[in-house]
Amino acid sequence: MGKTRGARLAHWFRTAWGRLRSGWQLLAAVTLGATASWFVASRLIGGPHGGDDSAAFYAPAAALIVLSQARGVRLGQAIRVLAGIAVGVVLGEVAIWLLGARSTAAIFVVILAAAGLSIAAGATGVVRNQLTTSALFLVAVVPPNKELEPTRLYDALIGGTIALLITQVAGARSPLAPLDTEGRRSFTELSGVLDSIRQAVQRHDEKAAQAVLDRARQLDSRTAALRRAVLVADENLHLAIWERHSRPRVQAARATVDQVDYAVRNTRTLARSAVTLTRLPDPTPPQLGTALASLSQLTGCAAAVLAAVVSGESDAADRHVDQAGKIAVDTVQAMAPLLRHDQSLPVSTAIGQIRMVVIDLLRSARADKPEVLNAIDRTLDLPTGWKKR
Repeated sequence: MGKTRGARLAHWFRTAWGRLRSGWQLLAAVTLGATASWFVASRLIGGPHGGDDSAAFYAPAAALIVLSQARGVRLGQAIRVLAGIAVGVVLGEVAIWLLGARSTAAIFVVILAAAGLSIAAGATGVVRNQLTTSALFLVAVVPPNKELEPTRLYDALIGGTIALLITQVAGARSPLAPLDTEGRRSFTELSGVLDSIRQAVQRHDEKAAQAVLDRARQLDSRTAALRRAVLVADENLHLAIWERHSRPRVQAARATVDQVDYAVRNTRTLARSAVTLTRLPDPTPPQLGTALASLSQLTGCAAAVLAAVVSGESDAADRHVDQAGKIAVDTVQAMAPLLRHDQSLPVSTAIGQIRMVVIDLLRSARADKPEVLNAIDRTLDLPTGWKKR
């Protein structure tokens, strides 16, 4: 029992330490942003507070709220949240001025006005909550004072602005770095799943095939992370004026993500077919294993194209595009001998699904040239008719 508890405690500490290591940038940003906001509002611009440092509360509070927004949607969403805080402060100040603080009438009016205004403006739940909470805090918590205190609005703007600057400075040095990192991770995981499918069908191992199907079902999280990375890169470029020329790279990556999403869905279907193949009494044809090995290589080639596009290495991208086309044709040619004989439905289904993943990866790598697609279909005795889009 003691060992079990000790092992659980050790596991908890390892997990906590891992989370701290991966989230240290957020920890640093939150600490620095809130502290700097407090210092600026209470010390550098502290005169209007009349010596009451507690009045500067809205500066670090606004900084924390802005920093809590997800990367990739932070800039636009944070500005909307900041606007909600500012409007809430103004409503609270007006309610105190007209009805007095901590009165039932003031609380009723301020909630009605704040909630009604946010709903009428079509604000999201986060913005609506911040607007209403900011107004309510002033009326219900702040000591009674019937004088207007515009410094609270200034403090909220100070805190929000400092938080936005911190997030932008953090990504200014390498604005596309998150995109490059997530692109490599996504393709590496996809390639690993495809290779595991190959091993499962070659060994005719149903348990391994079921395990890789579970892995394939988790690929959506990697695609979602890649989409967020595109948004983060786009956000980083908003203030990195010297990197504005990189915007076409982000647009190209956004188009790639859509095709990666299709490849992930078809890989998941292929993994389900792998389970069926391993349940058949006969071993899986070795040609499928060869094709899957080539398909994993094609995934690596598509990853190299994205990395080259993000880094602006157009010549390298073109070389990888050409290589992707060759590997795609080789992948399909490995399965061609199976078409000379009647195959079971699961085998035929797997052939069709491998073809679909090949096309998805070609499109993700911008290597879906008509001559390559037509060569693929000719190899599989399918009608050809691909034309340049």
